[in-house]
Amino acid sequence: MPPKKAVVKIDGEKVEFKEGTLRQMLRVPKDMKLTVPVLKKINKNEVGKEFTFNGKKFKMTPLMKKRVTLGINLQSKR
Repeated sequence: MPPKKAVVKIDGEKVEFKEGTLRQMLRVPKDMKLTVPVLKKINKNEVGKEFTFNGKKFKMTPLMKKRVTLGINLQSKR
C-alpha cells in the first residue's frame, strides 16, 4: 500500500508530503516515536556522511536531510 499524502500549512504555504516515508528510510516501526531531540541528532550529520541510528548504518542523503528537517519543523509547530 503506497504512503498516504498529507498537506500542512507552514508559514502560510501549503506543503504536501508522504506520511511515514522517513520511518521507512530509517527502518523503524510505525509505533516508535521520532522526537525532536532524536531528529536533531540525526540532522547534525552532513549529506554524504555515514551515521548509525538504532544500531543500523545509514548514509545521509539530500532527501533524508529534507525529510528530517520537515519532521523537526512539523513537530515544532505543535
